Parts: sequence; structure tokens; C-alpha cells
Amino acid sequence: MPNNPDTRAHLRHEARTFLNHAIGYAELLPDARELNADNNCALSLVTVQTAAQRLRKPILEYLEFLDPSENAPGAVQSDEKSAETLKQEAYAQIYDLINAIQAARRACPNNGAPLAAVHTDLRRIHDAINSLVDLLEEREERGSYVPDAAPSASSAALSAPVLKGRILIIDDDQFNRDLLTRHLERQGHVVCQAADGPAAFNILRQASFDIALLDVMMPGMNGFQFLEIVRGDKALHELSVIVVSALDDPASMARCLELGAEDYLQRDFNPVIMKARINNILEKKEYKLQNQEALGRLAAAQARLATELKDAAAYVRSLLPKRARWADIAIDWEFIPSLSLGGDSFSYKRLKDGRLAIFLIDVSGHGIEAALLSVTVMNLLKTMALGGVDYGDPGSVLKRLNLSFKVEDQNNMYFTIWYGVYDPANHKLIYATGGAPPAVLVNPDGAIDELVADGPIIGVDDEALFAHRSVIVAPGSHLYLFSDGLFEVRTKDGGLMEWSAFLELLLAHHRECALAPACLSPIKRIVDAVLALSAKEYFADDVSILEFAFND
Repeated sequence: MPNNPDTRAHLRHEARTFLNHAIGYAELLPDARELNADNNCALSLVTVQTAAQRLRKPILEYLEFLDPSENAPGAVQSDEKSAETLKQEAYAQIYDLINAIQAARRACPNNGAPLAAVHTDLRRIHDAINSLVDLLEEREERGSYVPDAAPSASSAALSAPVLKGRILIIDDDQFNRDLLTRHLERQGHVVCQAADGPAAFNILRQASFDIALLDVMMPGMNGFQFLEIVRGDKALHELSVIVVSALDDPASMARCLELGAEDYLQRDFNPVIMKARINNILEKKEYKLQNQEALGRLAAAQARLATELKDAAAYVRSLLPKRARWADIAIDWEFIPSLSLGGDSFSYKRLKDGRLAIFLIDVSGHGIEAALLSVTVMNLLKTMALGGVDYGDPGSVLKRLNLSFKVEDQNNMYFTIWYGVYDPANHKLIYATGGAPPAVLVNPDGAIDELVADGPIIGVDDEALFAHRSVIVAPGSHLYLFSDGLFEVRTKDGGLMEWSAFLELLLAHHRECALAPACLSPIKRIVDAVLALSAKEYFADDVSILEFAFND
């Protein structure tokens, strides 16, 4: 019986690999608690696990008899058990396991997860046992174990499918080219040959290749020169080069790698290693291609989204009211969403009795979701489609909104609102707020009234009350209404703008505009002045500001 250490080690390695696969997959089979199946199925899987465990000892004993290791502890001596006895014990356990697998397949119907996964593992156990039997029979028939040059059955069974590529072999030796070609074509690759560098470049100009297998020592253009040209040619930047050379000089290897070669293999390479190197390169190229395609799809989707957001933003802006110059009131506004779409909206509308309803809405958050809620509320108020409401009574409007737009029904979004009704007959303005900042009324003498009420944020408290307040608006007064994004900014010194500082800024620009004959409204100046003080060049939140100038 041959006793070559290398063949013995390889046999034991292969056999133990198959044995460990069978036992390992058996141990992964689910138990009754994990399995949605009847008791017969669960018990059959336990039988498989037990049979797999019992397989270990007789297989290892038989392997030790076939190719004994030197001075192995616990080695089975030939005088303790005969060869036939060891073989019968090993095969008896193999057949017991196969029978248990067949019984489990019948007891566990393959009708979806997790039973589908069970059948997959049973098949893996069966495949491992079949490979083990083939290995033992081959050893018995040959009288010795001769390992194949190809990868083991276990690695072939468990490895990923081999990718197919286009490969160019560049070598002045015809024998080397033919040998490599046979190896590569057997693996399914498309292979072309070139006897020197110029011939290779002629082929590369006509067709694309994934990989070039390059010899270093060639007449005319050597491998180093070829690599230098490839590195400087943008059209060939996707070509991967593996150097295959008889040179074992470390300096030559280092130079090839510095010039961009993916790898450097000796001429007497192991075909398995060559196969692994090529597979690795092709997998990287496939991943890069998939990544580029994914990025292309993402860019296209982003472009479509940007277009749709632009269109949606234009639609939202079209819903905002027109600036007005009426006999009794002049109205101006600025609207600056922090994104393409924002959560601010506002409008004003004459009621049937001549009074003017005014409101500004600020939805939490930004973007599409906030804009949808904001537009929905704005349209309900503009069209007076909110049932059971007196639109001349701010408290009634806010109470109805509070009951209609509960936070839990709006994906946890809420909004604030300032709502007022101005009566030109008696110059009276009544108003109510739902968590909104105060409006600012600048009287003709320059004095400021902050118009704030005590109503909470809309949608948070079903029992909330929204009492209205009133103020007399003298002719020549100006009402400023704005969202909190205008004044809640971080200034260049790192602090937040104080409310008092914002009021001073607003009043200063109001007075400057009043003294400038060409200035129709100060709100653009107010916005620019806030941005000039801000640490950022843009507003972090949506910004809306309205000015109502009450004429004499």
C-alpha cells in the first residue's frame, strides 16, 4: 500500500472536507421549535442529524486504515479490525445516513419556506456523501490516491460560477500560447493570440479585451515597453494585464507591478491559481460595470426627480396669491423654500361681506411631504371647503383645522398657522394663532404691536382652544406676517438671532423704505439684511414674509 505523505495528506483532507460538509449541514437542520411542520418531519430531521454524527468515527477509522499516518495517536492497527470489517462499518453508516435523508425528504413536503431551505440542506448533505463515496471508491480501485490537478470536488461544488471573459495572450513562444489557450478555452473564455507587442496592439485596436496575459522576454517590444504604452493609452485603461514569465527576478516583478500589471505569475504556474486570478479580475470588472450601470440609473432617476421637483415647485408657487394694489390695501410678499419644495404657504381672500381673510401656514419639515400637507391646508382655506366653519371667526377656523389634521393621521407632521380677518369698515383686525410667531403691526408713528395669541400647534391636542384677539389698524399702518425661518437663523458670531434684534432690523428697513420714494415695499430689504447677518449664504428653513400696507 503506497505511503506517500503528500498523497496521504491530500486524501485525508478531501475526505474530511466531505465528511465535515455532511455533518455541518446536518447540524444546521432546524428543530421542532423552528419548523412549521408536523412531528414526523421534525423527528426525521433528528434522525438525519444522529446518522451524520455516527458517520464520523467509522469513516476516520477506514481512512486511517487505507492510508495510515505515522505515529498518529489512536491509529487503528490492521490486526484489530480487518479491512473488510472497517469498510462494512463505514459503508453501513453511509447507507444509514442516505436512508435517513430519503425518509426526511418524504416526511417534509417541500411547500415553501422554511421547508424549502430544509430540502436544500438535505441535498447538500447527500451531495457531500456521494462525493465521499466516489473518493473512497477511487482510492480502492487505484490502490492509491492520486490527487487531480483540477480543484477538488468540494471547492467546485461550493464555488461561485466562473465568469467568462475575453483574453488576449501575448507571447513569442507558440507552445506557451497554445497551452494557455487550451486551459482558458476549457474554462469558457474567448481567447486570441499575438506573437509580439505590435501584433497585440493591432488586435486591441479592432476589439476589446478584459485581460491580457503578457510575456516579458519578447523580441522587439518587450513586456515592460508594452505595459508603459498601455498605461499611457486612455483607450486601454480598462485592460487588465497579468504577466506570465519565466523570469523569477524580484526586480522584474516589482517593475511590472509598478507599470500597472495586475499580477505576476511564474511560467510554471498552477492552472488553479491562474483560474482564480482571472476570476478575481473578471469579478471586479463585473462589479465595476454593475456599479456604473447603477450609478447611471441613479443619475437618470435624480434628473427625473429634479425635473419633477422643479415642476412641482412651479405648481406650488402658482397657487400663491398675486401681489395686490387695491384702493385700501397694498400687499407684497417673498417666498423662499429651503428646498425645491417647502412647507410654507399663505394666501388672502375677500369674504362676501368685504372683509379680508389672511393666513400663513408653516408645516414641520421640508420637501415633498411637507409641501403636500401645506398645499392641502391652503387650498381648503382658499376654497372655503372646510365644513362647519365661520371663515370670519379665526378661532373657529383653527379649531376645525386642529380636529381635521391630527398629528397621528399626518405621519407625525404638524403645522403652525396665523389667521386673521380685517374689516375695512371699522379698521378692526381679529386674529388667532396656532403655534405661529407673532405678526408685527407697525403703526404710523413707528410704534410696534406684536400680534400674538395663545393657541397651540395644530393637530397635537384635540381639546385645544383658540381664542381670538383684536386690534384697531390705523390708516398708514403696515402689517408684517412671516414664518419663523426668517428670524431663527444662526449669525456669523455663532449665536441665534434674538427676537429683539430682528424687530429692530425690520423696523429700520421699514423706516428707510418709507423715506425712499422709489421703495414700494421693504420686505426684500429685510430678507437680504437677515441673510447678511447669517452664518450661511442661504436659509436653513423655509421663509415666507408678507406685508399689508393699509392706505389712508
